[in-house]
Amino acid sequence: MRDGDDIGKMFIDTHCHLDSYERHSGETLEGFFERLPHDADPKVAMPEAFIHVACDPADFEYAREVSEKYPNVYTAYGIHPEYVLTETAEDEARLVEFLKHPKCVACGEFGLDYHYDLEHREEQLKLFERHLQLGIESGKPLVLHLREADEDALAVLRNADLKGKNVHVHCFTGTPEFCCQMLELGKAKGANIFVGFTGIVTFKNAQNVRDAAALTPLDQMLLETDSPYMAPIPYRGKPCHSGYIPYIAEKLAEVKGVTVEEIYRYCRENTRKCYGI
Repeated sequence: MRDGDDIGKMFIDTHCHLDSYERHSGETLEGFFERLPHDADPKVAMPEAFIHVACDPADFEYAREVSEKYPNVYTAYGIHPEYVLTETAEDEARLVEFLKHPKCVACGEFGLDYHYDLEHREEQLKLFERHLQLGIESGKPLVLHLREADEDALAVLRNADLKGKNVHVHCFTGTPEFCCQMLELGKAKGANIFVGFTGIVTFKNAQNVRDAAALTPLDQMLLETDSPYMAPIPYRGKPCHSGYIPYIAEKLAEVKGVTVEEIYRYCRENTRKCYGI
């Protein structure tokens, strides 16, 4: 972070894919970390830390290596629903082992995604149930990918023992109604539900996400990019990176009718509560 930046601007990117950023941007991680504090855009800022999410079994080793190399990189390990037809018992066994790594702070992302694949709904549901149980048994916070699968997601989660669990509903893109249902489910189950907002909240066609943000209590919000995807305006269409979080925070402050400093303060504390960092 630049010298003189207000301490209230301190933040953690709670969900990013650093390996995918390297591939999409053509920039090495080392070069990115060196450049970011000196970006030409004065709004761009260096996070305190990054939670790098490995959701493809082929990427687990990269995640371990990068977390051991950089003190400010933590990891989450999971298997994305897009791998429903290729995931193996060996993959799940490796997942369980990687979840034990000292820099691992969560299990995920995993869940349901019917946007591109409704054909294998039953297979996705079985995988979700199995991974949810693995995550619960790991004792780690849970990072959920839930896209266009509201009723099935709620049904599975209502049957799970989530008492005392920290749950990050990652990259929220659903309806305000689904957001309320997730928040109510958390109360009913005794779980700590946090809703993550990305650059999508700045998109003109994403009023549903802004409406959901308006309904989400400040003490249940998380800042994330899902880098390298969905860069906020004015960078939409370019590889997204963690330094763009100030644009997300500004939009959330506008939606909530609070100062951007309050967004940083609440979300930083929420990150500590959810992930312990």
